[in-house]
Amino acid sequence: MRNILRVSRYKTKNREYILDALSNNLNTTLSADNILDYLKSNNKEINITTIYRNLEKLANENLVLKFPSADGNKTFYQLKGHDFTHEDHLHLQCTNCGKVIHLDCDFMQSFVDHVKDDHQFDLTCCNSILFGLCDKCKKKNINKK
Repeated sequence: MRNILRVSRYKTKNREYILDALSNNLNTTLSADNILDYLKSNNKEINITTIYRNLEKLANENLVLKFPSADGNKTFYQLKGHDFTHEDHLHLQCTNCGKVIHLDCDFMQSFVDHVKDDHQFDLTCCNSILFGLCDKCKKKNINKK
């Protein structure tokens, strides 16, 4: 996290708290509310407006990935880490829990080539999200029935 703060233009206590929350949850996405809950549970004082403002700055500085929910009413964030430095891929996002999966599979290039060759369309995958249910949420829905 210290390396991230060095890259970042602003080095405030609140920014450090937010980056700490994101770095301790690398395998999932967090909303501003999730970050607030995490920080409160760790006895860190910060308000939701400060979280939103800092998340927006971090996204603009290309330090966090920003994912809108399927309905567009919420935004989820994920710290860019060593696993996510290559952005030219699709993302899968669970409409129930917000989990984001980076779809960096070998077959994706053949899909991109197909779209380009057969449909004369160049894909920009870095902001592309396919929505559906993750396995965990799908199993929860099956168990409810």
